[in-house]
Amino acid sequence: MNYSKVFNLFLMVLFLVISIISFNPLMMLAVPIVKYNGPPKQNSWARWMAGRTMRKNNNNLVSIVGPTGSGKTYAGMAISEIMAKIDGVPFTIDHIVFSLTELMDLINGGKLKKGSKILFDEPQISISAREFQSKANKVFNLLVSTFRHRNFTLFFCTPFESLLDKNTRRLFHATFTTMSINRNEKTCRLKPRFVEYGDFKAEPYRKMMNIFYKKDGRNKTEKVHFWDVPLPSKKLIDQYEIKKRQFTDRLNKNISRTLKDFDESGNSMTAELKEKPVERRPLTEPQLRAITALANSETLKEAAEKLGNSISTVHQNVKFAKKKGYLVEEFRKN
Repeated sequence: MNYSKVFNLFLMVLFLVISIISFNPLMMLAVPIVKYNGPPKQNSWARWMAGRTMRKNNNNLVSIVGPTGSGKTYAGMAISEIMAKIDGVPFTIDHIVFSLTELMDLINGGKLKKGSKILFDEPQISISAREFQSKANKVFNLLVSTFRHRNFTLFFCTPFESLLDKNTRRLFHATFTTMSINRNEKTCRLKPRFVEYGDFKAEPYRKMMNIFYKKDGRNKTEKVHFWDVPLPSKKLIDQYEIKKRQFTDRLNKNISRTLKDFDESGNSMTAELKEKPVERRPLTEPQLRAITALANSETLKEAAEKLGNSISTVHQNVKFAKKKGYLVEEFRKN
């Protein structure tokens, strides 16, 4: 008997048994996990994000997606306030930006701390996916690719993720989609999903958070399907509405100025047409005779017969006369 082969076979079987016993499907792909020693608490996603920035030396890039009026911006503000209570890092109106320039000024201003939350409202206006390979997109992709060590949470509030550059979207850690607003409870329901891109898959894997907790002395596991986020504080809402109005006024003025410049260029369909004066050149004798004959005839054939020319000759001379700025009606005799 070959004891070496038997021993190798024994090791293979032992390894297989250990692998089966210790197999955990959650370890195959990254999944957001929150553990509680007792009953689960509210806002597990906020706790998970705060843990990434404060304890795991990481950052959070999260898109909050939903149509206009669906509550996405208020939800982002409320989540930021909830995280501030968990990690002790304040969130103020100064942390809400509306342009890439404001975002860079805030990050480089030296006032942000580890765990700071930033809400980028309507980012598609300044970093639109339509501006393919634009300088703005390149700068922004460089930013989100390299600022992990700053340990910030950056929320993007946008109607559609597709409005942002695809290279930016691939760096997101999570997507929160607005589902509905409960006006009685004053909450906005989100569908939070962890996102992870594969090398050969265009669309990301979207995974729910897993909560582990104990109940009646037993270990329990639940998935977070939805998250009902309350309204942010009234003070923050009032400050945001003023800042948003200022941004909208500034944007509308810039749009008006751009459209006016475009109209004045003469390329717009709504621009006022200005007739350019035509400088007439003298007619040759054949051109004068042809256009005069046509003006006083019923048809081109009749004009050709009067002049004793072919129809094509008369037509050609009339065409040249028109190019010089003359109208047939001018030569009609009363």
